[in-house]
Parts: sequence; structure tokens; C-alpha cells
Amino acid sequence: MMFTINGEKDEHGRRKRKHDLGESSGGIYIPPFKLARMMEDAEDKSSAEYQRMTWDDLKKSINGLVNKVNATNIKNIIPELFAENLIRGRGLFVRACIKSQMASPGFTDVFAALAAVVNTKFPEVGDLLLRRIVLQLQRAYIRNDKPKLLAAMKFIAHLVNHQVVHELVALELLAVLLENPSDDSVEVAVGFVTECGSILQDLTPRGLDGIVSCMQNHRYVYFWGI
Repeated sequence: MMFTINGEKDEHGRRKRKHDLGESSGGIYIPPFKLARMMEDAEDKSSAEYQRMTWDDLKKSINGLVNKVNATNIKNIIPELFAENLIRGRGLFVRACIKSQMASPGFTDVFAALAAVVNTKFPEVGDLLLRRIVLQLQRAYIRNDKPKLLAAMKFIAHLVNHQVVHELVALELLAVLLENPSDDSVEVAVGFVTECGSILQDLTPRGLDGIVSCMQNHRYVYFWGI
């Protein structure tokens, strides 16, 4: 049987959708009549099935890009990331960044740099990222989960360095940590200042001096490089 070029494309598209539907079903047997109906729904861009398929594709793509980003390839990852629908997938991007940063705190500077570049084009993404990190920080603080608290504070510190997060937010977080100081809370505060103390010194020297004075008043002596 001969096909025109358009016919070949249509046939290829149907086969691909059939393959995608088979993957999304997890290898479970689907009766032919049900599979045919699912394929028809997938061809209709307004259908829930089509939207779910495109959402899954977007999720896989964004997760893949965030997971493989590093200091060497970030300049190549950014154009690929901007080619995705980041308005629709902003929650996916934020979740991927937070999850990857929590798993690899040593790459926080890379994830913060990636978020900073995205923030220049889509400020709502940076806003959502900060809100999600603060929520995670609050949970960690309430549960006394020190590793997650340190990771969240480190992420915010690097976002302050890239001026995605305002310096006043940094001072407010430090004030909360030192309101009822303990060894752990002061350790977290010192770690935070270690990460972003330089920019705080430039942008709000009086605020930073107040934080240091607060530490001294409680007789906590630490040294960090600013």
C-alpha cells in the first residue's frame, strides 16, 4: 500500500501515539476498543488524555535537564530549558531544582545560577521557588530537621548572592534563627552568613552588623570569611 508524504507522517504519528499510550499504561494489556478510544482522545488537543501526555513529556524533559546540569554544561542546558514551556511547567522546574539541590547540596551554586537565569525571563518562577523553599525551611525548622534546614538555608543564601532573593529576606531569616538562639540555630545562621555574608556586607552593612552584634550578645563566638 502506498502513502503520500502526509499519509506517512500521519501513520507515523499514530504509531508513535500508540507506543506512548502503551508506555503510559505501564505495559498493562489494553483491549483494542479501549486503545482505539484512547488514541482518538490523544489526537484531540483539547482532551484530557492529550493534556496528560504533553504534561508527562514536559515533566520528563524538565527533570532530565535539571538533573544533568553542572557548572560545565549549564550554558548549553539553559537554551534547551527555555525551549520548554516554563510557564506551564514552572512548578515542575521548581520541584526539580529543590529535589536536586537537597540531594546534592554541593551543587547549590549551579542550581541557584540556573534559577537566576530563568528568573530574568520569568520572575514568577523565582517567586515560586522562594515560596517553596521557605515552606520547606519552615517544616524543617518545626521538625528540627537540621540537614534539610541547612540545605534550604544554603539554597536561599545562593539565591541572595544572585539577587533573586532580596537581602531583607536574608536578614529576616537570620533574625528568626537568633530570636531564641541555640547551638544549632546559631550554627545554621553562621553557615548562612558564610555563604552570602559578602553581598550582605555590600548591600546592607548595618543589618549585618546587627546580626553579628546579636551573636556577640549571646556570647557565641564564630569565625567566618566575609
